[in-house]
Amino acid sequence: MKLAFLGPAPPLRGGIVTYLGMLARVLRDRGHEVFWASFRRQYPRFLFPGSTQEGETAAWLDHPNRPRFVPWSPWSWWRTARDLQQAAPQAVVIKYWIPFFAPGFLGVAWLLRRRTGIRVVYLLDNVIPHERYPFGLLLTRLALRQGHGFIAQSDQVRRDLLQVLPDVPQARIVTTPHPVYDFGEPGRPRKSRAEARAALGLPGGVRLALFFGFIKPYKGVVHLIDAAGALRREFGDGLRVLIVGDVYGQKQPYLDRIAASGAADIIDLVDGFVPDAVVEDYFLAADLAVLPYVSATQSGIVQIAYNYDLPVVTTAVGGLPEVVIDGETGFVVPPADPDALADAVIRFFREDRAAAFAAGVARQQHKYSWDRMAEAVERLAAERTP
Repeated sequence: MKLAFLGPAPPLRGGIVTYLGMLARVLRDRGHEVFWASFRRQYPRFLFPGSTQEGETAAWLDHPNRPRFVPWSPWSWWRTARDLQQAAPQAVVIKYWIPFFAPGFLGVAWLLRRRTGIRVVYLLDNVIPHERYPFGLLLTRLALRQGHGFIAQSDQVRRDLLQVLPDVPQARIVTTPHPVYDFGEPGRPRKSRAEARAALGLPGGVRLALFFGFIKPYKGVVHLIDAAGALRREFGDGLRVLIVGDVYGQKQPYLDRIAASGAADIIDLVDGFVPDAVVEDYFLAADLAVLPYVSATQSGIVQIAYNYDLPVVTTAVGGLPEVVIDGETGFVVPPADPDALADAVIRFFREDRAAAFAAGVARQQHKYSWDRMAEAVERLAAERTP
C-alpha cells in the first residue's frame, strides 16, 4: 500500500518528527511505500518560544520528504495538496497536536477530499489543547471534520474527539496507545547505567530523578522544583533532580524558583534541545522519570521511559493514569501538589521499588508496539472512501 504523511520532518526537530520517522520505518518494514509531505517552516520566528526549530535528528530515523507546507501560507497548502495528489497514496496520515496548524491541515484535507479519493486519517496526540489558542476548538473542529478516520492514542483523546465531533461514527475511530520510543542506534549495544552517566558527566553513586521534555507551564516543572526541598531533607546530596529540556519562554523564573527551593545544590537544569543520539543516555542514566504535569492527554516521555524499563511518577491528568499503573509501573499523584510528588519519589527509593516497577513496565510493553500503531493506520487507510 502507498501511504503519505503530512507533518514535520528533518531538519526540523521535536517529538513529532521522531514519531513520524519511527512510524515510517515500521510501515516500510511491513511492505508499504511512504511519501512524506513535510513542513518547510513550522512556526514564525517571532512566535517560537524555544531556542531553535531545527536540531540533530538521528540519521537512522531520517526519511526522504518534500518540504512545502507552511502553516500560515494558503499557497503552500495548495502546493502540498498537489504534491499529495501526484503521489497518489491510498491515505494521508496527518499528525494533529495543536490548533495552530488546524487552518493549514483544513486547507490541505479540504482540497484532497474534493479533488481525489485519498483518505484523510488523523493521528491524534491532542484534541483539546493544553494551552489557550484563539478560536482553538472551532479551528480543531473544522480541521477534524475533513477526516475519514481517526487514531486516538488514549481513551481521554477519544472522549475529547467525541466532545468536539459528537456525530463521528464509532467505527471511524481506532484507539491505540502511543508506542514506545527507542532512541538506540540499530545494532549498537545499549550502555550500562554507569556508562550513560559517565557519558553525561553525572555522578555514579546518587539517586537520579529525571524530568525530560519541553519545559512549558502545563508540564508543571515548578512543582517538581518545589518538591525538591523535601527530597533534599530526606536524602541530602544523595539524590539529584535532573530537569532536561528546551525552556519555552523565560528561563529566569525557573532559575529563581530553584534558588528559592532550598535544594538548589541537588537540582540540575539542562536547558536546550537534546539531539536524538543523546536522548537514550538520559533515560539509561536515571533511576526514575518524573512527570509533574498539570494537564495532559498522553505523553511520549512515558513511552521513552517504558522502552528503557524506567518507572514513572506522574500526575492524575488526562490519559496518563491509563498508561502509568499506580503501584505497578510507578506512582500516580494529584497534580499541582509538590508534597504528594515528593512523597511518591521518597517512597519509590525508600521502599526500593525499582526492580518491581521495572518488571511491571516490561509486562506492559507489548501494548505499546509500533506494529500495533501500523495496524491501525492500515485498517483506516484500507477502508472505502465514500
